[in-house]
Amino acid sequence: MLSVTAARTFAALPLVAVLALAGCSGSPTDPLGLGGCLEGDRGTIAVGVSNTSGDPIVIEGVELSGSSGVEIVDRFLALDDEARSTAVLFDDGGRAAFDGVDLDQQAIDPDVAAYVGVEVQRTGSEPGRVGGLTITVDGSPQAVPVTLDLVDACG
Repeated sequence: MLSVTAARTFAALPLVAVLALAGCSGSPTDPLGLGGCLEGDRGTIAVGVSNTSGDPIVIEGVELSGSSGVEIVDRFLALDDEARSTAVLFDDGGRAAFDGVDLDQQAIDPDVAAYVGVEVQRTGSEPGRVGGLTITVDGSPQAVPVTLDLVDACG
């Protein structure tokens, strides 16, 4: 599993804080370090979130934004305290790599961290790109500026 870290917190959802690690500043085209590349036809993006509200919250959906040559094959939630300090993980193992469950099977309690994951697959032989995600939390859609390239060979 490849961990990609960011230089600072990159987004704050009203009830869920999407967190990033201090450290690596990323490339000039990805200054927050929120991009990944996986070789093959399938890949998973898991975004670390933490419930900063006083009430349980529900992740209602995860959708692609600005994407091409890919489609979603699975969405999941995986409670994991490491998600507090990890902005995003990329993996080719899908839901099983995170011990995830369907979004509607688990709320995130106050002060609990989780990964919100989406597994995608290429729709053809050309490279595929996830250009961002939209996570809907208790009816409020929030943009997450994470990218993933699915290619035959990462450069």
